[in-house]
Amino acid sequence: MKSFKNIFLLSLIIDLISFLPIFLVYNGGEMRDMMIESMGIEGLGQSIEGMAVMDTMAFGFGFIGAGYIASLVYALRLKDLSALKAAAFILGIVHLAWTLPDFVNFATGSTGHPPLAFMILSLVPIAGLFYVSQNGEIKSY
Repeated sequence: MKSFKNIFLLSLIIDLISFLPIFLVYNGGEMRDMMIESMGIEGLGQSIEGMAVMDTMAFGFGFIGAGYIASLVYALRLKDLSALKAAAFILGIVHLAWTLPDFVNFATGSTGHPPLAFMILSLVPIAGLFYVSQNGEIKSY
């Protein structure tokens, strides 16, 4: 699995799955209530200011997710090996920077992290992107 296209597509699919809850939280409903409950902050659901902060956070994170997805879609169009390796490395760093706080929260016992399954799933694009940034090959189809 040294193909850039395969890793970029895999990362794109996992990112879509990972960012879906953020889009659902922004639209309100049960997903939003579940996220607020999992934070363990008492009274947050009843606070107008707190909910405004939650909405702003979900809105901003949604755009970050859209940026990740757009970057991966653009990277799929690259043809030059050095450009593909550079794009994979930069995308790997960005994915690592996005995921690292969740693992720090998990390690310190904080509740401010996603479910463990999502955290493990988020490691797949990071490992794949760093791998192809060093060993990737251009495959012609």
